[in-house]
Amino acid sequence: MNLPQTAYDLVNKLAAEAADMHQLLQDPLLDSLAYAQHEQLLAKLRTADFGAARQVFMGAHLCHARPTEPGRRYTALAADFLDAPPADIPPGSVFLLLNNDIGKDLARYIAFRDAHPQALFVVWDWDSQHWLQMSTMLAMQSDFYVSASSDNAFLLSHFNPHILGPVFAGVHQWSRQFLFERFDILTAPRAQTPFGPHVHYAKYPKRSRAVASLAKHFDSVRFADNQFKSRTDEDNLREWAGYKSHWIVPVLGGVPIRVYNALITGGIPIVPGFYRNLPEIAGLGASPLFYEVHDLIEPQAIAALANQRFDSEGHGALLQRISDAMATQHVDARCAQLLALLQDSIAGLLDGRAPLLPGHYPGAGERR
Repeated sequence: MNLPQTAYDLVNKLAAEAADMHQLLQDPLLDSLAYAQHEQLLAKLRTADFGAARQVFMGAHLCHARPTEPGRRYTALAADFLDAPPADIPPGSVFLLLNNDIGKDLARYIAFRDAHPQALFVVWDWDSQHWLQMSTMLAMQSDFYVSASSDNAFLLSHFNPHILGPVFAGVHQWSRQFLFERFDILTAPRAQTPFGPHVHYAKYPKRSRAVASLAKHFDSVRFADNQFKSRTDEDNLREWAGYKSHWIVPVLGGVPIRVYNALITGGIPIVPGFYRNLPEIAGLGASPLFYEVHDLIEPQAIAALANQRFDSEGHGALLQRISDAMATQHVDARCAQLLALLQDSIAGLLDGRAPLLPGHYPGAGERR
C-alpha cells in the first residue's frame, strides 16, 4: 500500500508548488510591467511602418527560410551576429530571432535592441515549454514574444502582453529547394527498425529511462551527442530518410522538431500517448502512432505496426506525408504564419481592434 501514499505525496508537493506560482503571478509589479510594455510598443509602432514586415533579419537557425510573400526580404544573420551587428537597418525592419540566437549573450542582445528603436524585435522561443527562466527574460526583452508550444502561455503572458501564437517549431535544417533536388533520397529503400538517437539530458531522467529501455531492443534508438551538427546536410538527410518510422521521446510537453523532420522525410512518427490531447498534434494528420508506457518495455508490436502501415499505404502515402509537411511544417510556412500574426497584431494595436483567431491566418493550415 506504499504506492498510493507516494503518489499522494507527489500530488501534495505539486499543489504546493502550483500555489506558490499562482501567488507569484498576482504581484502588482507584473501589471505595471505589462502597462509599460504596451505603451512603449505603441510609441515605437508610430515611428515607422512595421506592418508590412518588408525587411526581416532572421536568426541563424532560420538561415534556410525563404519568404513566401512578394516584396518581403529575409536577411540571414550569423550565429555570432552580435560580434559584428548589421550596419544597415532600415526603419521598419523586423528582427526575428530564436531563443538560441540570443540566450547565450542576453546582455549584449538587450544593448543591441535598445540601440535600435527603429527596428522591431520578435523572439520566437523554441524552448518555451521547459526553459522558464530564459523564456520570461526573453518575453520581457522583446517587442513581441512567440512561444513554440501551447505550454506556459498563461504564465508567460504576465511578462509580455504581446504574445503571438503559439507558432510551432518546424523543419529548418534543409531548405525546401534542397529537399526537392534530392527527392531520390526520400524515395530510397528504408530500414525496418525505428530511428531515434536522443541527446542525453541529466535534467530529464524519465526521458532517459525511456530511451534506455528502447535501446535494449533497437540499436537505432540510442543516446547520441550533437555530432550531427558537424555532418553535411545531405548526410543528415540520408540518415533521416533511411527509416520507415521514428521513435520520439520529448523532454516534457510540446512537439520537438524531430517529429516534423520525420514527416518531411516521409517517415511515420511514433509519439507519446499524451500527444493526443495537444493542439500541436492537429497538424500531423493521421500519420503518427501513439505509444504508452508498456510500449517502452515491449516495443516490438508498435514498431511492427509502423512498418506494416508504411508498407501497406505505399508510395502514395509517402509522397503525401512529404507534400503536407513541405506545405505546412517547414520554416517557410511557419515564418509566413508568424509574420501574418505579427502584421495583424500591429494593425490591431494601431486601430484598437482585436486580432484574429490563430486559425484564420494564412499559413496556419495545421490549426484550421
